[in-house]
Amino acid sequence: ADLAIFEAGISRPDEMKNLETIIKPDVGIMTNLGSAHAEGFIDAKQKLEEKLNLFDHCQAVICCMDQELVFEAIRARKFPYFTWSFHSENADLKVALVDQNRTDSRIQYHLKTGPSGTIVIPFTDPASIENAVHCLALIKWLKPDKPELDLAFQNLLPVAMRLEALEGINGSLVINDVYNADLESLAVAVAFSTFQSSQRAKTAILSDMKQQGNDPDLYQKVATILEQYDFKRLFAVGPEIRKIQPYLHGVETFFFPDTKTLLASLKDHRFGEELILVKGAREFGLEEVSEWLSLKKHQTVLEVNLAALARNLKVLEGFLTNSKIKMMAMVKAAAYGSGGVEIARFLTSRHIDYLAVAYLDEGVELRKAGITLPIMVLNADINAINRILAYDLEPEIFSLAQLKQVLRYANQYGKKIPIHLKVETGMNRLGLERQELDEVLGLLEDSHNVEVKSVFSHLAVSDDDQERSFTHSQIEQFREFAAKISDSLAVKPIWHLANSNAIVRYPEAQFDMVRLGIGMYGIGMPRHLSLEPVHTLRTFVSQVKVLHEGASIGYGRTEKVRGTMEIATIGIGYADGLIRKAGNRRYAVVINGRYAPIVGNICMDMTMIDVTGIEDIEIGTEVIVFGKEPTIDMLAQAADTIPYEVFTSLSARVKRIYTYE
Repeated sequence: ADLAIFEAGISRPDEMKNLETIIKPDVGIMTNLGSAHAEGFIDAKQKLEEKLNLFDHCQAVICCMDQELVFEAIRARKFPYFTWSFHSENADLKVALVDQNRTDSRIQYHLKTGPSGTIVIPFTDPASIENAVHCLALIKWLKPDKPELDLAFQNLLPVAMRLEALEGINGSLVINDVYNADLESLAVAVAFSTFQSSQRAKTAILSDMKQQGNDPDLYQKVATILEQYDFKRLFAVGPEIRKIQPYLHGVETFFFPDTKTLLASLKDHRFGEELILVKGAREFGLEEVSEWLSLKKHQTVLEVNLAALARNLKVLEGFLTNSKIKMMAMVKAAAYGSGGVEIARFLTSRHIDYLAVAYLDEGVELRKAGITLPIMVLNADINAINRILAYDLEPEIFSLAQLKQVLRYANQYGKKIPIHLKVETGMNRLGLERQELDEVLGLLEDSHNVEVKSVFSHLAVSDDDQERSFTHSQIEQFREFAAKISDSLAVKPIWHLANSNAIVRYPEAQFDMVRLGIGMYGIGMPRHLSLEPVHTLRTFVSQVKVLHEGASIGYGRTEKVRGTMEIATIGIGYADGLIRKAGNRRYAVVINGRYAPIVGNICMDMTMIDVTGIEDIEIGTEVIVFGKEPTIDMLAQAADTIPYEVFTSLSARVKRIYTYE
């Protein structure tokens, strides 16, 4: 490799000298002094001097001149350096402008001895901007003659965070972050919480900031963060955090000496329809609080990795033929079982322009959750036009009867109704027929109370290379349909035809917008794309048994034991969505890194697996039903179905957990 990157951190004196002899870095980046692990040092200056020991033999140290204590210490030790700054014209790299919108930051910079430039990063928080400029400065020191590297910044993805979002009691959402407690990680956790649900009331459960050291203004700063992000309640644990009380205004506060006392009192407080951030130092054991607040389903969980979803979106976005093409995400059927609201909220931050749901109630749920993106309803009940309009939803129109009905309502209410026209090109499911087109256009020309937002159709076999001629014929039919409709309208509507596979296989079908479905979860797409599975279905062992010759397993006694067999009963069944046809050795789960076939018939709540020869199986051992290995495609094949059915079969009692890693 040409370049290896190491992160080095310390919690007490003399550690960095040892790390320096191990890593022997050629170039260093002093990112931020920070406040984590401050309790291990006399003061910030001592911690800084210890950290700088890492750079004793470096050819250069990348640093920010705006951090005066850091910069002066680097100069005093006569390290060669390359600097950047938001303010100083003396820096090697000067940030001239940071222009932000909802999802991106555009950073313009000037070099002291080189050309100016611009990078775009898909983040807006101060920490990410600072980290990006550190990386930019390193690149300009390493490769000053490679300005094209600036383009790579727009493909950055969030780093893994020790945060998870859990379904909570009474419709709440619990953000669980009980790994550490310092100001910087609190700011990240609070920002993550707001991203997860900006519309809900917010409650914080915090412990003493044990890793912060002796900052006299610590709890005033904590109060400022809570008030900045509009937290309404604070449950504070520990003797030190009481110091926050004078600085909080309009925040209801409850103080507890320890976690045990807090747990005993939780039943006396109402939690519901809110966001609850649980964050504290390890020693306080606040994971018990998170567990108490979490919705009690059974142990089977569907883990949804939002970071993997973000990476997949980036890969698919890279296949768009130009930057003006919009993206619509399908979040019908609760986002294929992933959790419609949570996935929609995440997609809102990832350059998605439109959402699509199957039914009106799904769209209403998203609106009530604060989702503001345009939403197309595929199977809208036109009789419920009042609800459609009240929640700013946009119905699909696939028949003349529907169109006439919408026009009657539009004329009756005198309101302009946004609609999406679906045309038939060969799927033969829903869509306006070619012979109906003249009548459709005549109706539209006579009415000024509907707005055709888009014209679209549905590809039937875009994933099958043996059917390329059929797909090409669909594309051409759609092009003719859409052109004729557009020519008759005052404003050209959006054209969209390409699904996930067509984005890659048929770039000519991308038109004005593409539709992302199950492909964004890494399913059913060409392998060379290296898309990641987003979902992992986990369960646990409930019991282990050793069976002998002649014993039988499960309903119907379909599995007879020959010799000796060790089996484990796991906590998932067909009521959870494990399709019954996958039983009787047609499918195998993974336990302790080994495949274990399902034996006997799958039961309603339980399933038995053959673990003969697999070591260390006991009650509570984790079982992977699908994920990276085995894959959901393997389960679908074993059950003689498709991944869509597997996803949408997962029942509501399977807890959904959202991670970012």
